[in-house]
Amino acid sequence: MAKNFIQEGKKIYTATATGLLAGAPFVTGSFQPCALLTNAGSSSPYEATVQTEGVFELSVKGHNGSGNTAIAIGDAVYWNASDTPTLTANSNRTFFGIALEAVNSGSTSTIKVRLQQGVQGIGADQVKQSHLNRRYTFEEFDVNPVTAKVAGGAASGTATHTNVMATSDNVFEYNIKGTQTITAPSLAATGLDVAMDNTDNDGVEITQGITAKSRAAFKVGTSGAFYAKCKFSLADVSGTDDCAFGFRKAEAYQANIDDYDEMACLNVISGDIKIETILNNGETTTTDTTDNWADAATHTLEVYVSAAGVVTYKIDGAAPTVTAAFTFDNNEVVVPFFFFLHASDVCDTAILQEWEVGLQ
Repeated sequence: MAKNFIQEGKKIYTATATGLLAGAPFVTGSFQPCALLTNAGSSSPYEATVQTEGVFELSVKGHNGSGNTAIAIGDAVYWNASDTPTLTANSNRTFFGIALEAVNSGSTSTIKVRLQQGVQGIGADQVKQSHLNRRYTFEEFDVNPVTAKVAGGAASGTATHTNVMATSDNVFEYNIKGTQTITAPSLAATGLDVAMDNTDNDGVEITQGITAKSRAAFKVGTSGAFYAKCKFSLADVSGTDDCAFGFRKAEAYQANIDDYDEMACLNVISGDIKIETILNNGETTTTDTTDNWADAATHTLEVYVSAAGVVTYKIDGAAPTVTAAFTFDNNEVVVPFFFFLHASDVCDTAILQEWEVGLQ
């Protein structure tokens, strides 16, 4: 080991501020969120042991600096030493982390918050720009996620219920299809197994949120060109009723993929890779790409949307053998989604390995 090694960096002994107690949120310098593990020292520089990564229960107020506002799961929270409590929705403060539970407008609640680190040497405004406004997501699914039911409580396996999961770098929602005894995706050797119960017509839909406030929401004609990619494996392709990835309208979760108002996706159905689209609550249009997915294979599905809403597709970086034309309505707000349902043969495992979303 190098003789100049001091400490790992996730748990550090550092200067804080007078009067802080164990459990308090704090930002060291101008960019590093942390939570105290010990009380601050009684004299300057008020040193304490702090944790710079993880999920903590912290007091957060639903206020944006000028008025009351609700905080939704996945929203950013901000820190300032002079605010009471120090965490709010005021984006003019220092970016601190991501809310994993909701806070009512004007209320102060103790909720789970995931610390979100910036990049060393970048100021607070640039950190907010980098992490929140860039509209870019990359996830490798390398940890067991922290999960909870939306609005609080343990993750639910009840049909139609929505849960939230925090990975090492991002926050996702997953909506339950059918009744599940397994209530959360789990880490496998190559990624995150989202097959849940291996039961006919049971499954899950995964998003980064379904409102215009999601960091992965895009407005056709306003956001510019955007895209989404998902790399995953399927153990038994004959066991998929639906295994779709693409964009759909930012609207409430539906039990049936065909019930969305607008959608453009690649859907693996019993090993056949199909293009499926819906426009203005019409019938689902299905086009067989004639490309196939073999048992235990891993592929990357990609969906691209131009600034004008024109959709194109790729499978492992190449255009499908057969494609289909589709254009989202102008001003439609859409979000990326992964929609999975078992067929009677069941799929065994469906393992997400990479998820990438951003502007082209």
